[in-house]
Amino acid sequence: MRNKLVIGWGVIITLIAAEWTYAERRPAERLGRGFVAVPRQEGGVYLGWRLLRSDPPDIGFNLYRQTGDSEEIQLNDTPLRQTTDFVDANAPLDKPNRWRLSIASGRQASDEWAAVSLPADPPIRNYLSIPFQGNYVCNRVAIADLNGDGKYDFVIKQPHQVSDPGVWRKSETAWKVEAYLSDGTFLWRKDLGWNIEQGVWWSPMIAFDFNGNGRAEVALKTAPTDVDYRNPDDHPLAGRVTTGPEYCSILDGLTGKELDRVDWVARGHIEDWGDPRNNRASRHLIGAAYLDGKRPSLLVLRGTYTLMRVDAYNLEDDKLVKLWSWSGDEEDPPVRGQGMHGMLAADVTGNGRDEIILGAAVLRGDGTLLWNTGLGHPDACYVADILPDRPGLEIIYGIEPRRDQHAICLVDAATGNMIWGCDFPTTHVHSSGMFGNFDPNNPGMEFYIGEKDRSAHWTFSADGRLLRQENLGRLNPVPLYWEAGEVKPYADRGRIQRYHGPVIDTYEGAILAVADILGDWREELITVVPGELRIYTTTVSAADRRITLMQDDIYRMYVAMASMGYLYPPQLSTYLEVETGK
Repeated sequence: MRNKLVIGWGVIITLIAAEWTYAERRPAERLGRGFVAVPRQEGGVYLGWRLLRSDPPDIGFNLYRQTGDSEEIQLNDTPLRQTTDFVDANAPLDKPNRWRLSIASGRQASDEWAAVSLPADPPIRNYLSIPFQGNYVCNRVAIADLNGDGKYDFVIKQPHQVSDPGVWRKSETAWKVEAYLSDGTFLWRKDLGWNIEQGVWWSPMIAFDFNGNGRAEVALKTAPTDVDYRNPDDHPLAGRVTTGPEYCSILDGLTGKELDRVDWVARGHIEDWGDPRNNRASRHLIGAAYLDGKRPSLLVLRGTYTLMRVDAYNLEDDKLVKLWSWSGDEEDPPVRGQGMHGMLAADVTGNGRDEIILGAAVLRGDGTLLWNTGLGHPDACYVADILPDRPGLEIIYGIEPRRDQHAICLVDAATGNMIWGCDFPTTHVHSSGMFGNFDPNNPGMEFYIGEKDRSAHWTFSADGRLLRQENLGRLNPVPLYWEAGEVKPYADRGRIQRYHGPVIDTYEGAILAVADILGDWREELITVVPGELRIYTTTVSAADRRITLMQDDIYRMYVAMASMGYLYPPQLSTYLEVETGK
């Protein structure tokens, strides 16, 4: 079945219905051009758009501007092929303007076009705004296409209250989940009620197209809303929810209607998960992975520090069908306490199917254990092509529990075998650290991590050399592709700055996500301030063009699972320095 859908900004995309039964590999996500226009502080308007995996190598683009009611003019003399961005230095911003992007070569010019407009006297700012329904802030954001128009939309969880099970706080209100389209249109709100406690680990959610209809669903932890299961004041765990039903619900992303629900991984006796005062039974995660290489499955997890259990489902005819259940206690020896504060999915064995990176242990797509390092709980965990001269993927760790050595280490992603590890003792390696190619004076990637008490900080090269011991102020600055090359500046405390270099940009709000959701291949910084979500985008001219990062399989799964747990900035399956695009 073939349909044409006209979407905002004039993008016309061809939709081909996905048939999971006949898919030979995971289907490509339907994406438009992500065409964006941003007024620059230094003058002119920055225009950016996507290069897609399906584009032929010789594809070129033309740009046109219409000012007010005047005739449209072409901005480029020859087709644009070097980059997928352009600075319109002469746009008269005292009048309304409309820019149109068309394909000049490599495809029929009528195949596709996109348009974006700015009103007269637009605010000079490098972000797009998604206004909320009130002056609140949100705790997490899920990024996915909710209506099938090829643009990324947003599902938020509000208000903001971060509570760790080890430092439990009584919920101030009940969570509300809200959905917004890319243009800010409010879609729906779901009240999760008092039985889903406020805190990052009690309420995981993910937005992803689980049934292949071109629109994302929202999967999340739910509980009854008509009965209050909070313990009474005279209970040893007063105010906490330690009894009552727990569900995994899957919602239609466009309407918020519940399609189906199943039981969450059973809590059983909360003492089985560790000291009830630390509420280890309420370490919940949710995720997605292409377990068969063809369609995404839903993953529901319970347990990080002690017991670890996973259920896997497929969404078939809007019903969640269980594929398998895994318990670490059924392994020999048992797998306990190896979980991270999130989850990653990647084809680490090269068989075309995703494995599930729980932390220091990895599951195959059939729910059996691939390997277990036994190192313990990692606070920092990244999978990528960390050593590009070495075949396959690697995983870099920052292991939290006290160790005599190897708390900071690199392992082979297919086997778990250690490639290198630090040779000094650590007490409590903490937070997600900073990982990526951020030091221009060192070839390849770097890993910055430190102790929780700030007594020590280390920056390692990808091949295990200790580059320096320095305190950058925080343990988890956020690196991102923002400038013309592959070296990443990092975002922290309102500034985007180069490593050991100047501040090159600013932002406001708390960082919720990093993802390539607009414009060319550089990344956007998604933050929240009272009353709005902000999508900050670069206005720096690119030096080359690359396929949108969201069409890299590992990168896309990172972005999907950034809506719960720690923020682990997304990584690529191929080292960017050798990823030339088209």
